Amino acid sequence: MKYLIVVFISIVLGGCNLSQEKNSFKAYTYNQFEIQLPESFAPSSHKSQYIESDSGEYLAMVNKAQRKIELFSFNTLASEHQIYLPLDGPNKIGSEVGFRIINPDCIFIATIPPAIKIIDFKGNLKRTIPVRDPDNGVNFLTSDNRLPFLFGNRVIFGAQPFFKNIYETSESDIKSSKHIYKVQLENIQEKVEWLPIYHPAGTWEKGRKSMELTWADFGDSIIVSPVSDHRLWIISKRSEKLLGYEEVKSNFVNQFAVLDQLPYGDGGMIRALNTDRYELLISDTYRNVFYRFFFRGFELEEFETYSVRDLFGNRPKMGIMVLNQQLEVIGEHLFENFQIEPWNYFVGKKGLYVSTNNPNREDFDENYLRYDIIRFEGLEYEE
Repeated sequence: MKYLIVVFISIVLGGCNLSQEKNSFKAYTYNQFEIQLPESFAPSSHKSQYIESDSGEYLAMVNKAQRKIELFSFNTLASEHQIYLPLDGPNKIGSEVGFRIINPDCIFIATIPPAIKIIDFKGNLKRTIPVRDPDNGVNFLTSDNRLPFLFGNRVIFGAQPFFKNIYETSESDIKSSKHIYKVQLENIQEKVEWLPIYHPAGTWEKGRKSMELTWADFGDSIIVSPVSDHRLWIISKRSEKLLGYEEVKSNFVNQFAVLDQLPYGDGGMIRALNTDRYELLISDTYRNVFYRFFFRGFELEEFETYSVRDLFGNRPKMGIMVLNQQLEVIGEHLFENFQIEPWNYFVGKKGLYVSTNNPNREDFDENYLRYDIIRFEGLEYEE
């Protein structure tokens, strides 16, 4: 693994055929991918990263039982390398909340209290960069599957979408609050700056909604996908400016949850289950498309044998939009009930890997990482 080099999007990748009509759009399972887990491995499945290197393909994932990142080889289907994340000592990481691997000498770890820590493959701590939000004062930082660190020319981009108390937040607050920051990596001192990029007008026109965001990048562009808004934000890394908003609505996302009052008991979860929302946004640089996942709302009576908490933790009704580079909808696909596990997907050479480790499935087995490799008719794939 010492020669592992991450392949970046500057590689010339396969294109896609967008001539297919939306109403004939089809997805199919090309193959399955399965890794048997060691007994000591407890996956944080929303903290993972696909890596293509000169030595093969790998899936990196946090093992929360032993506080380490493990790299599983696609060739051996086994853990080939472990990076420990100690709570104390000279290489103390503290409470990790996500990571991003660039190369063996540069792994970025998000931590609480909010800081970016840079380590190498041996776990040696090289730098600590505090990230403070002076306006909102929210104690939050992450680099998980929802909001991974993104990178420009010696710049790290991160996002902090929350407020201290959303029920005391006004619409004027959200119009003036900055949620995206950059860290300029200099030789002597790092500079943290919050960018003047804001929610669009009318965000709460139909009521107070969740401020959660997900995002992905492609070349110079960062695409931000709010979970409770059809509009995507387009940001330029080079200019560090908002280029505009683009409405990209799913046919199946029609009603967002309105946060009109503090939830009581299971009320907040039931409200979320009854309504729709967008989920992860992922870029596929092999096929030059984006995938925008979404949750579909439903009535609890449809799944009356399941508890509210089981349904909330692992939603049964999910779908996906496929967008081209111009953010035009190529097509949409609905998964079977409980087919996939939320927040656990990645793009590889063979296609889109979606986790089937949904605990509400009858065939769920905690001893395995299992993925369906999904392909879409009209896109081009390597065999």
